[in-house]
Amino acid sequence: MKLAVIREYLYLEFKDIKLPFKFDLERIIDDFVFLSFFVGNDFLPHLPSLSIREGALDAILFMYKHLLPSLGGYLTDGAGGLNYSKVDVLLVDLANVEEDFFRQHQRNAKRNEERRKRDEERE
Repeated sequence: MKLAVIREYLYLEFKDIKLPFKFDLERIIDDFVFLSFFVGNDFLPHLPSLSIREGALDAILFMYKHLLPSLGGYLTDGAGGLNYSKVDVLLVDLANVEEDFFRQHQRNAKRNEERRKRDEERE
């Protein structure tokens, strides 16, 4: 995916949010990069409840989008650091829905196992 497309997506996704502070696309991009670490990549494992294959990136962005106005600022400080008090609020919010993520993971695993068994029976 091209970076320009991601920038445009983030702009379109966040431009209409009513924020009590100045809208800054660069800071939203910084926060997006930070949030993406939670879902992992080829070199960094994801948090146990945040599997990218199960929509974790969409879920964490949804959570961030709805939480951002109440944070009073961005998760990152614009200089490569974090605003820990704001990150703490996000992590508490994430912890509150983490059990739902685990339940969804169990349902998906069960469905995949049933599908695998049906496929084996057909062979």
